[in-house]
Amino acid sequence: MGTTKPHKVTLEKEKETLLITLYAKALDSHSKNSILNDKKAAELMDLMDYNFNKITDFGNHIMVIRAKQFDTWVKNFLETSPNTTVLNLGCGLDTRVSRIMPSPRVKWYDVDFPEVIEIRKEFYTNQNGYKMIASSITELDWLGQIPNDNPAVIIAEGVLEYLTEEQVKVLFNRLTNHFPSGQLIFDVMNTFAINSGKENLKETTGAEHKWMVDEIKTVDKLNTQWKRINKLSIFKSPYIRKLPLKDRFIYTALCLIPSFRNMMTLLVYKF
Repeated sequence: MGTTKPHKVTLEKEKETLLITLYAKALDSHSKNSILNDKKAAELMDLMDYNFNKITDFGNHIMVIRAKQFDTWVKNFLETSPNTTVLNLGCGLDTRVSRIMPSPRVKWYDVDFPEVIEIRKEFYTNQNGYKMIASSITELDWLGQIPNDNPAVIIAEGVLEYLTEEQVKVLFNRLTNHFPSGQLIFDVMNTFAINSGKENLKETTGAEHKWMVDEIKTVDKLNTQWKRINKLSIFKSPYIRKLPLKDRFIYTALCLIPSFRNMMTLLVYKF
């Protein structure tokens, strides 16, 4: 890491939400039975000059389980395709590259808004096999910086909800047209989930979710080049079993309600 002084953070709207996921992962790292074991997230949080007390009520367990499940899927892909390009969209201060520690044969790109990458550069540096790209993922030109000679595994963790469906469709089609083959790993939220947290999210950060998915078949139709190979309710992830007994009981009971059970779905498509 490149600094030991507190870093003042003045992000807003969807950019500020990166601190919600950082907080969740840092909190989990201090747990007796940590799921993600993300010590680096805790280190980064300790170096943030930010009032984390304002973002303590955003489903920390869910974000940690999502990250762990995505890590597992990425590792599985890298095991079968070692010469891979990894594209982490809307990376925020995510430490996935440190958690996975990819081989030198992997080319890893973290992409986010210029303001976010400026903060990220306090803790990470561009080097052989790893590069940060400062751009909104909906801009047209950033993808041209990435070679298209290898398969790609593309991650969008807690990002696409802030786009419109049309923006998501355009993005997906640009990605599948750019790379010869690969997988897209991302999450979607249903109307119940988004409406339940809308006021808290807007009041806390000013951000708003836009893309709501109640039928996964609508996602299937966004791209003609891909095929869905995995669909997993966040509450059906095997990592739920690592939660404390009380939390597992609560989630099990609430999963009897369909709208709750399908609040967040984790998806993998191959192309």
